[in-house]
Amino acid sequence: RFFHLVFEEEFGRVKGHFGPINSVAFHPDGKSYSSGGEDGYVRIHYFDSQYFDFEFEH
Repeated sequence: RFFHLVFEEEFGRVKGHFGPINSVAFHPDGKSYSSGGEDGYVRIHYFDSQYFDFEFEH
């Protein structure tokens, strides 16, 4: 699971593995990441485009 450090809200989950996830690596562009699990698979995940829609209120 991914949590926002300031708002302490969950904003994403890693799905598709059977068992624990051992590693996570983010692509330099920040739009995708890969995860490696105890199941022996490496999976590539993409953030939804709405994840990047952020409105700052001041």
